[in-house]
Amino acid sequence: MGLQNSDLILVERSNTIYKETYGNRANIESSDLLVVERSNTLYKCTYANWANANSTDLIAVERSNVIYKETKSNWPTTSNVDIHSANYMVTLGTLTYGATGNNTTNFSVVDTQVEVSSSSSSAKGNLYIGFRNSATTSWMGDLPIAAVQILHANGTTFRDTDEFLMDFNFGQEGGVGVNGRYWWETTHSTNTNASTHPNTYSYYAIDDTRTKREFSYTEIGTVSSWVGAAHGISTSTYDSDGGTVLAVGNQNIPQYNAGAAGDDGYIFSECSGTDTGDLTWLYLVNTGYIHNGDRIRICYFGGANGQTSSAGLQTANSLYLRFEED
Repeated sequence: MGLQNSDLILVERSNTIYKETYGNRANIESSDLLVVERSNTLYKCTYANWANANSTDLIAVERSNVIYKETKSNWPTTSNVDIHSANYMVTLGTLTYGATGNNTTNFSVVDTQVEVSSSSSSAKGNLYIGFRNSATTSWMGDLPIAAVQILHANGTTFRDTDEFLMDFNFGQEGGVGVNGRYWWETTHSTNTNASTHPNTYSYYAIDDTRTKREFSYTEIGTVSSWVGAAHGISTSTYDSDGGTVLAVGNQNIPQYNAGAAGDDGYIFSECSGTDTGDLTWLYLVNTGYIHNGDRIRICYFGGANGQTSSAGLQTANSLYLRFEED
């Protein structure tokens, strides 16, 4: 049948059962347990040993509320996802509906372990991050992004690409010699095809206009009800200089109110006046060298994502990655 990024895998961690999407399988820890069927017998297998399972072993997968069995042969030998030959859709974690907009709920962090080259262990190039308005009521699609980090495969060491230490808190403006949103650019155009290479578009500096179809910086939230965060995350803890690694999780990174000092905002693409399906791209010019197995972590707001689940932002088809090799 073949696995899809939105498929759910049943995982046991510390005697607690939870579900993880196949697209975010890099979040499964080596000691986590999977339920596996072999010759009509069920047993538990650590994720570390899953790579050594028989090709005919079966694992339960949930898709669209239906459970089916998938063979080990349809699970790739690496957890790295290809972001160099096509745009890759990242599945978001928990989203919240019916919450007051611009509230103080914690931010969330999603982790994607990537492949940037099929012919080498690393590649020099440019990183793109795409946001797609997946809300059926289009003005409810806003997705605040507070920070982006790229780590080595171990998840503890920041990647230095020879151009940047890959630690960016968008609450910081940055500039020459200092990381921040200064180094990122955004599209302004109307883009609707999630398969189109983002290098097709023109890019411009990020400003604070909160204008539709572009990433803008804000310290005062979004302009729409039911969406938006009050603030970004701490620029002293997450300092754009390798201070603290973003921990993967749902609503686990607290907001930070700097008061009159400022520097406590985030970037987002204003969705009022846009259409469902519109895409806005971020571009880190001259990103430098990224290695296969590196982890891209994106800190996003899952605390106010529309009035209802049917009207608001969706966990699928909302966030994309692409790497362009020089």
